[in-house]
This record gives sequence, structure tokens and C-alpha cells, in this order.
Amino acid sequence: MESLIQEEISDVNKNFSFFFFLLTEALLPASLHQGSFMGKAIKNFQMNQRKIILFILVALCVMAGSAGLYFYHKKIDYPVDLVYLWVDGDDIAWLKKKITAQAKETNLAENAIDEARFREFDELKYALRSVEQNLPWINHIYIITDNQVPDWLNTDNPKVSIIDHTEIFPEDALPVFNSNAIEAQVPYIPGLSEHFLLSNDDCYVRVPLDKDFFFNDKGDPRVYVKYKKRTYDTNLWLAQIKKAHELITEKYPLNFVVTPSHNIDAYRKSYYLDTIKEFPEEFKQTTYSKFRRESNINRIIVSLRDRMLNRNEMYENHSAPTLPTSCNTAFALISNDFDTLFETRPCLFCLNDYEGKSDISLSITQTILEGLFPEKSSFEK
Repeated sequence: MESLIQEEISDVNKNFSFFFFLLTEALLPASLHQGSFMGKAIKNFQMNQRKIILFILVALCVMAGSAGLYFYHKKIDYPVDLVYLWVDGDDIAWLKKKITAQAKETNLAENAIDEARFREFDELKYALRSVEQNLPWINHIYIITDNQVPDWLNTDNPKVSIIDHTEIFPEDALPVFNSNAIEAQVPYIPGLSEHFLLSNDDCYVRVPLDKDFFFNDKGDPRVYVKYKKRTYDTNLWLAQIKKAHELITEKYPLNFVVTPSHNIDAYRKSYYLDTIKEFPEEFKQTTYSKFRRESNINRIIVSLRDRMLNRNEMYENHSAPTLPTSCNTAFALISNDFDTLFETRPCLFCLNDYEGKSDISLSITQTILEGLFPEKSSFEK
């Protein structure tokens, strides 16, 4: 990509030089051209014809210059960070905090407190292997945790930082066991770049991807979604997505319905903060929800607002058999989906944990991940 842009810029410069030569030829008296092709041509034109030619040449020069600026704009680079949410649900100290907080809550949905929401089986280790292998251009990786560090993580690696909840949450909002609340604090990570990717620890990169998979030439996010006929609230996650659509519809002419791809999503920090400022009470309520609730805001609200303001691009998130090179939604943990994963090589995929998943399924998942990403990364000890 870099070499192609350089060649395009070189061609533009050559064209610009040629047009400048023509302009010089036209401006000089014909007698000074000493038989040059432009000198002979100019002798055959009246003054008004010469003006027309000069106008055309100047216009072409301006167009060539604009093209050069366009290619230069595409060449501009910027850092892209990657943010993960991670928890070790087997940690005794963390479990005590969760049990204490849960005892003070009422009317919690079952899947807001289910073990699968907090289970740890080295997903993040394989996620980082997939990133180092297929997204080597990532600038920095931030891992948000609650006073925890993966025991395999190489904390001496300068490209990775652990971000504790205390660094991004108001003190009186802690402890928190709610991914929606954590995602609402992401733009407050100290040092986070303007352009960043946000992911759960069970999302993986299957093939090498460039930045332009996630951001367009203007540096705005490319978002992969599923278009729906209407919003649903049949479970906690869909209820939160429905609420996000309702909030946007109150202020913008939103005439479509989407669900997130449940994968690695692109954002701009300033846009994210703008959305928080527009819906301060809703984000505050989410921030102070220790466990997930239907009233929480899902991060899709940021992408919906950006689309209304024409500052992102949304693409249909096709399933693997339809478009093998597309971003993919989460694969359920059944053999047919594993077959699809190997046969189609999707760009992104998610091996989603869920309530009631058996130990055998967990073992199969780890075997699949080890087979896909066997090489130890620099993020490991």
C-alpha cells in the first residue's frame, strides 16, 4: 500500500512539472521559443485564444495539485491503540468482592451474574497472539482489569499496559462487574490514542489486516454490523441495544436498526466523548450499575450517533459462507461452526463463552485456539 501511494504521488509530481512547463511556454513571447512546438502553436492563436489556453493550463495545474494533496492525505499515518476488557473469575479476592456486591443488589438478570460472564481460560493470551501475528501495526495495548494481572503476561513489554478500574472510574462507582460500565470509561484511559480498537478477550484476528479495514481515508471508523427489521428485547444484551436506538431516534432521523458484530470495533476517542456528553445521565447511570441491567447503554450508541453525523461507515457483517473475507459474528461452540471457521478464514471471529457451556466445550475451544495460534507472542513471559 505504501509503495503504491508513493508511485501515485510521483506521477502527480511529474504531471505537475509538465503543466508548469506548458504554462511557461505559453507565457513567454513566441520569438523566444526558437522553433519549439509551443512557439509555433502560439503564433497561430489570437490573444483571446491564448487566454483560453492559459485558463485551461492553470486549471489543470490546480487539479494536479489537489490530487497531490489527496494522495498526501492518504499517506498521513496515525497510531491506533487496542483496548481489552479482562477478568479472572476464579480469583478468590475478586470473587469475595463480587459476592458482597451481588448481595446488595435486587432484580438482577441471570446472565448478568452467570459464571460464564467472568470465566477465564486463556482467551486473552490467544487473542494477543492473533494480534501480534496479524495486526503488527498496533501502537499500544491496554488491558482493563480489577486489580488483576494475567499470570502469563509479560508486563515488561513496552507495548502493553494494565489499566486498573481505579484509574478510570469514579471512586464511589467501584467495585464494578459490568462490561457496559467499563466500556463507558474507555475514553478516559490515560494516554489512549485518538484512534483505537475495542475488544473483548474472546475476539481474534484470523488473517493479516491493514488499518484501512478499521478506518477509512479520513481516519473515521469502519463499523461492521447486522441490519435488522426491528429492535428486540428478548434478552439483556438486545434490550440495551434497543435502548441505544431509542435514544438516538429521539435526536436524529435514524431509520434503520442494527446489532453489533460482537467483535473488534473501531472508534475515535473524541467522537466517543462527544456521545457521552450528549447523553450524560444515561452514561452516568450505566457507570454506576455494578452489574448489567436493561437500562444500561450499549456502546453501539457511539457508532449510531457517528453514522447520523456522517463520521463513520457501516458495512453489513456477512456470515462466513456468504463472504469469507468479511468480519464475522460470534461462532457458537458447536462442531459445524468450527468447520466453518477453518473453511472460510474470516477476518475476525469470536468464540463466545455462554451460560451452561461444558468443560468439554472449553477444552475444545482451547485446542482450536492453540492450533490456530501456536506461536508464543512477545506479550507472554
